[in-house]
Amino acid sequence: MRHILVIAPDSDLRQSLQFALEAEGYAVTACARMDDPTPGDGFDCTVLDHHAADLDRDGAIAFCDLFRPVVLLANRDSHPLAAAAFRTVLKPMLGPALARAVGQAIEARVSPT
Repeated sequence: MRHILVIAPDSDLRQSLQFALEAEGYAVTACARMDDPTPGDGFDCTVLDHHAADLDRDGAIAFCDLFRPVVLLANRDSHPLAAAAFRTVLKPMLGPALARAVGQAIEARVSPT
């Protein structure tokens, strides 16, 4: 079973993301902050809400390097972290777009081109 890390400071969003990804068959670890998880925990993909990264852009870029591939949840495509992420999914329309982005990120990680 693939293991997804979710980082979202808003507890309602975090729980919603966890539920949606578990319904897709993933094991999910959900955290409020970027400094909660450990890189060696074996995550196959990370879903990062931009609100968790907005206060520390340099730290967020380093986080994206450690926990790639990262699917960034943002309000706009041109978010400053978009270049560090595998894909940006626009909020609030997460459902199928999120599942598709996570699946593609895992596939790209398993078979890099």
